[in-house]
Amino acid sequence: MDGNMGEDVLSEILVRLPHKSLARFQCVSTTWRGLIAADYLRRRLPLITSGVLFHDAPRDGGGGIRQAYTYACASSPSSSSGETGGVAEADDMGFFPRHGTSSIIDGCNGLLLYYASSPQQTFHVVSPTTRRWAALPAPSKKTLLSVLSFDPCASPHYKVVCFTGWLPRGASVDVFDSERGAWREHEELDFGIDTDAMSATMHCFGGAVHVLAYSGHVVRIDLGTMVCAVTALPAPVSYRARAGHCRGRLRYASSDSSRLRFWELVDAGKSEWALKHELGIGDLVPGDASGSSMQATTAPTFLFMAFHPDREVVYLWTPGKFVAFNMEQRRVEEERVFGSAKEGAQLIQIWLFPFSRHLASCLA
Repeated sequence: MDGNMGEDVLSEILVRLPHKSLARFQCVSTTWRGLIAADYLRRRLPLITSGVLFHDAPRDGGGGIRQAYTYACASSPSSSSGETGGVAEADDMGFFPRHGTSSIIDGCNGLLLYYASSPQQTFHVVSPTTRRWAALPAPSKKTLLSVLSFDPCASPHYKVVCFTGWLPRGASVDVFDSERGAWREHEELDFGIDTDAMSATMHCFGGAVHVLAYSGHVVRIDLGTMVCAVTALPAPVSYRARAGHCRGRLRYASSDSSRLRFWELVDAGKSEWALKHELGIGDLVPGDASGSSMQATTAPTFLFMAFHPDREVVYLWTPGKFVAFNMEQRRVEEERVFGSAKEGAQLIQIWLFPFSRHLASCLA
């Protein structure tokens, strides 16, 4: 087949396939593997949109309701396809044998972190795309909070950061590096601010974890050097605030009762930020141009979820679906029902990332 079909034609076929098929088709031949791994094809593929939903579910064996987390994934429609919506259904995680006895506690760019506390604490990193998983060695200490860091554009390797104890202005931390295959202990990580001010809102990018702090700061933890840097934020931190990256620059989304504001970091050393965009309910709901005529009891709720990694597009959650809003064109360019099978589900995390050879080969 490779001898009868030119690479241009084959690329046109491959770019229309689901990302899970691309991951499998790398095994067909060296030609296919090279095309799928090439930057040219990656740039043409739509972003993969994935998220974790929180919902109520029946307990195993009956007898009440338990709180559960579900992973849902879908490719974003390409700009040339004319699609503006669709459904992102929950993935069937039955291929992972510990799915029923473990819980999803974090995720990052296509990987999930599962945790089980008994009979001993156990971590697994799972790829729903390739349907592969890996068990981590048992950490030496009990973990209080765990974070998964993975950049499929840079490397097939990932890190798991476990906070094992709190200090007045820092923490003891264990870090698992998949490239080394081992944990490394860090007894006194210095946050640079009081630990009580730190929130659980985190964002991983470029080999670092960015943590929002209620004192009005963002703390950048470099996972290579385990050194923290503190930058003052331009607006207060609330439970709706989020950090993210767009075009390689750190951004901060703040919210009050009526508007979302999006800031970009200009100079970390000087804590200098630039206001990039503002968004009100009137921009999202037709017929409410003022943004104030709706009653609070009837106005829909829009929560900021993520920045597009390369474009001036933000992703918002409103019950039952998420919305992509183009800030330059001031229009909704995509609406997608997310996890429609889970009534009352709440989207709590979302990632948008490209298919890459690193994503396909991770956990191999």
